Amino acid sequence: MNLTFFDANLCFGRPRQAVYQPAETTADLQRVMAHAGIAKGLVWHAAQRDYAASEGNRLLSKTIAGRKNLLGCWAILPPQTGEVITPDFFRRMRRNRIIALRAFPTLHNYLLNRVVFGKFLDEVTERRIPLMLSVEKASGGWPAIYDFLSEFPGLTCILCDLGIWNSDRYTWPLLENYPNVFLETSLLSLEDAGIEETVARYGAGRLLFGSNFPERYPEAARLALLHADIPAAAKQKIASANLENLIRKIQI
Repeated sequence: MNLTFFDANLCFGRPRQAVYQPAETTADLQRVMAHAGIAKGLVWHAAQRDYAASEGNRLLSKTIAGRKNLLGCWAILPPQTGEVITPDFFRRMRRNRIIALRAFPTLHNYLLNRVVFGKFLDEVTERRIPLMLSVEKASGGWPAIYDFLSEFPGLTCILCDLGIWNSDRYTWPLLENYPNVFLETSLLSLEDAGIEETVARYGAGRLLFGSNFPERYPEAARLALLHADIPAAAKQKIASANLENLIRKIQI
């Protein structure tokens, strides 16, 4: 089956810790993508998490400039400090082809809640900009994610790196209660029929293809979707169409 893959969860740069060989530059990343059969990527830089969010954002923007098949995510910090979120924040997002945000509250020493981010995330919600939260990478875990979504129920939120054991017990209640929550697929295939059962219950529109490179092999995520026991139309939605649809709705 000929699918176009748009990866929602790609990282490049030199992370502090890496399981597999990282792609240190955008050229390295594009070679990895070409080898794995991935046409486009929504990407972030390891420096955004492991060094400094503001410097990592700048580095990401600089290195994806001119790379038409790469779109970027910026890491956020509390607006009160002015380190990242400034009055021209959304204008800078548009200028730098940034179409999503990431938060690492545990590693970056802040609370991801309404007290800290209320007005800012209300505007993010209104603009339909996706916020990506990693269950594995310093999000505070499932209780924090549940508390956060209860404060911002309309937010477009992409949950990544879900964990491999019984993640449906955590994710399905969120899919049921929050219509703008989406799941990235890199670990769903490790659940018994994880992709198939989620599609059967909540539709293919709630899943976004992701590889979580370099933590995992992008070829594995691609094969998992190609061989999933779901209709061809559902595979194409997950592979790229759902993410393209989210991007079309963004108002920056």
